[in-house]
Amino acid sequence: MTASFLKVSCRDCGSEAIIFSRASTTISCTVCGATLTNPAGGKAQLVGCNVVEILE
Repeated sequence: MTASFLKVSCRDCGSEAIIFSRASTTISCTVCGATLTNPAGGKAQLVGCNVVEILE
């Protein structure tokens, strides 16, 4: 699978964000501060969010 952007929804507050599928840093929700992703040496590990849409 190629790298792409993902529209995700925070599980805690429902806020949506656009993230890179291979993010190399931890990404937090800009509204409530919950951790959305953790780096995993390739594809980002989604921990606190649900994928709404894959943007290519």
